[in-house]
Amino acid sequence: MTDIIGFDEFTDELKHEVSARYPDSCVEIRRVTKNNGVIYTGLMIKNEDEQIYPTVYLEGFYDEAPGGRLTDELVDRICDVYESRRLGRMDLPASLRDYECARGNLRCKLINSASNEDYLKDVLHREFLDLSIVPYYLFDAGDLNLSCSSDASFVIRQANLDMWGVKEDDVMEESIRNTLDNDNVSIRGMYDLLTELNPSFASVSPDELKACPMYVMTTGTCNGAVSMLNEEKLSEFCERIGSDVYVIPSSINEVILVPREDTSSSRMFDEMICEINETQLDAVDVLSDHVYCYDRVGGYKALDSY
Repeated sequence: MTDIIGFDEFTDELKHEVSARYPDSCVEIRRVTKNNGVIYTGLMIKNEDEQIYPTVYLEGFYDEAPGGRLTDELVDRICDVYESRRLGRMDLPASLRDYECARGNLRCKLINSASNEDYLKDVLHREFLDLSIVPYYLFDAGDLNLSCSSDASFVIRQANLDMWGVKEDDVMEESIRNTLDNDNVSIRGMYDLLTELNPSFASVSPDELKACPMYVMTTGTCNGAVSMLNEEKLSEFCERIGSDVYVIPSSINEVILVPREDTSSSRMFDEMICEINETQLDAVDVLSDHVYCYDRVGGYKALDSY
């Protein structure tokens, strides 16, 4: 029986192989903490004349390795990913130093406060319910000379405020305003959305969904659950359907709205959310384990579950 190589041994061997291919570079294997304390292992290749360098996460490559053993083909693929993301020597965009240029690129995301307690000690944030609003800077594709849309970003820390000479509240408000523009936030019926994604879904009777109508609220991008901060849009929606709503945190990318009726139970939704989080979502994509309630008159209302 062939022994299976452990992940640490796999990454050690990979570092050795990549170092041989890039003898003039500094090759590092680093643990990177992501949302909810999830730790990924990244390969970084640093060069003296480059200020920005990509991180290639390795867990997926290890899963593909036969018995955890590194092959030349796998090393080739990992190096190809690095080269495709490599920016080379370049000057950082002026917008990183000038707040008037930078402010248009500020965005924000929602994360769970309790699950990110250590992370939040080092970044700007504002509490919202039991969640935290975290501002970040989103690079334009042109900023990094990328040929496609960029998802490169960095979260805002005190050092950024000092460089820009602005207050924390200014950055928070700008990031929220840019993210929650009404044109960016959408609320769509679950049936219509599923049918658009998969036309064969149209064969399902819409009457089955009318028994428990559901709507998806998102910004249409990664971290789209931040759309739940747009209370103006929520209030208009509640008036249109004539009901308050439960706001179900489907993931960090969207929330699901369900009309709140006397027969609805927040405990039932909490149990459903916990099951989905445990069985359907990667831990890094989880936003919360319970439902929220939005009142069309009073806004978000506290529930006993949080």
